[in-house]
Amino acid sequence: HRDGWVNGAADPISGAVALLEEARGLATLLKTGWHPKRTIIYALWDGEEQGLLGSTEWAEAHADELRAHAVAYFNTDGNGRGYLGMEGSHSLQRFINDVARDIADPETGLSVWKRRQLAEIAQAKTAAERTRLRSGGDLPIGALGSGSDFTPFLQHLGIATLNLGYGGEGGDGIYHSIYDDFTHYTRFSDTAFVYGRTLSQTVGTAVLRLANADVLPFQFTGLSETVSRYGDEVKSLLASRREEAMERNRELDEGAFSATDDPREALRPPRRLDVAPALNLAPLENAMTTLKASAERFEAAFAATGGDATAANRAMRQVEQALTSPQGLPRRPWYRHLLYAPGFYTGYGVKTLPGLREAIEQGQWMEAEAEAARIAERLVAAARLMDDAATALRGGQPAG
Repeated sequence: HRDGWVNGAADPISGAVALLEEARGLATLLKTGWHPKRTIIYALWDGEEQGLLGSTEWAEAHADELRAHAVAYFNTDGNGRGYLGMEGSHSLQRFINDVARDIADPETGLSVWKRRQLAEIAQAKTAAERTRLRSGGDLPIGALGSGSDFTPFLQHLGIATLNLGYGGEGGDGIYHSIYDDFTHYTRFSDTAFVYGRTLSQTVGTAVLRLANADVLPFQFTGLSETVSRYGDEVKSLLASRREEAMERNRELDEGAFSATDDPREALRPPRRLDVAPALNLAPLENAMTTLKASAERFEAAFAATGGDATAANRAMRQVEQALTSPQGLPRRPWYRHLLYAPGFYTGYGVKTLPGLREAIEQGQWMEAEAEAARIAERLVAAARLMDDAATALRGGQPAG
C-alpha cells in the first residue's frame, strides 16, 4: 500500500518501492519479447491504514472475476533487515520454501531459507523441534490474521495468499509514528537498501514461477499436516477448559474463595462455570484423515506427465475457496475462511479454526459442535478437489 500514518518510510514505502522495482524488472523482460503464461496484476493500495479500504473495495468489486480466475495473491507491506518472514496459505508452503532456497541473503551469503532455518534452530525450545528443523524439510509458514491488504483476498474470497517481508534485526519503536522517516530507515534499518532488492528478488521469483508454471506448484501435505495440528490444539483447548471449569467449581464448593477473601475488601466469589460436555468431533477427525489421504495421493500424482494440466490447475485453484463458507463466521459473515481469521477480540492476531476455537473459548458448546461439522464438510470438499486434480494429472487414471 502507498498510504502511511505519518511519514511512512518503513511502513509502507520500504515494501512499496520493492514492489515497483519488481514490476520494473518484469517490464524490462516484456521489452525483450517475453510474455507470462498467466496475467500478472500489480496493485498499490490506498487507505490501508484506515481499514484496508482500497484493497477491500477492489476485491469486492472484482469478486466474481477473482473467484473464477485468480490463482494466488502475494502481499508485501513494510520491509526491514534480517530474516525472511513467510505467512499465508499452507498449500503454498512447499512453493515458497523452494523459492527461498534460491535467494541469497545479502548480509551472510547464505540462502534466505538457510539463514531462517538456522535462526529457528537457535530459538527452538525442544530437542524434537531442533531435529525437525535440521531434517531439511520445509520450514512451516505462519497463518494469517489481518492487518494488511491480504485480508479480503484470503479471508473473504478464498484465494491462496502469501505475505512476505524481511525483518527481525534493528528492532525499534517507530511503528506508526512520526519517527518512521527516511533518516531513521537509512541509519537504523536497511541502511544499504540491500533487503529492498532482496524482497524484489524473492517476490519476483515467486511471481515468475507461478505465472509460467504449466502445472500450478501447489502441494497439500503441508496443509493437511497443519490442519491436523490445529485440530490437536482445539482438542487440547477443550480439555483445558473442562479441567479449568471443574477446578473452579470444586474450589467454590470447598469455600476456597470465601476463606481467602480479605474481610476488609470483600469481593464476590467468581461465578460457577459450565463444564464442557463431550463434543462430537468425530466428523472433524474423519475429515482430517480424508484430507491427509487426498493430499498424499495428489503428491504422488504431481510428477505424472501427459495428464490434463488445465483440469488439474482448475481443481487446485479451487481448493482454497473450498475452505470458505458463504455464510461466513458466526457474528461476522464477511470473514468466510474456516481455517484462518483474525481473532474476534484480538484484531491482527490469527485464530485458526476460528469458529470452533472461539466457540470453545466462549463456552458456546452447541455452536462449537456445529462449527466442527461445518469445517469437516469444507475439508472433505477440499479433499475431493485434490483427488480431481490428481486424477487429471494422471490422465484420468485412478490412483495405483
